[in-house]
Amino acid sequence: MILALTVHFKGELEHKTPKGRFKRTNRKKFVTQLIRMERREARIRRIRNKLGRQREVVPVTLQEHHHIALSQNSPIHIGTFLQENASDPAIKV
Repeated sequence: MILALTVHFKGELEHKTPKGRFKRTNRKKFVTQLIRMERREARIRRIRNKLGRQREVVPVTLQEHHHIALSQNSPIHIGTFLQENASDPAIKV
């Protein structure tokens, strides 16, 4: 039962692929454009496999998905920063 659902779900996802590609065409000679897109994606997959890279790991939790750097937890007022570092050539516009 689970295998059948998995195959059906994968089939539904594959049905979306050409629709998404078609949106990226100019609707003139779209078959040629669709073939080029598919070949390009296949080349990219082959290159990734040769390099041994797999797809990116998808974050599971919100903490992993929305990572905020520690420096953003203690903001600095930009006006004060500019006044204190007025002589610094790096902040000259």
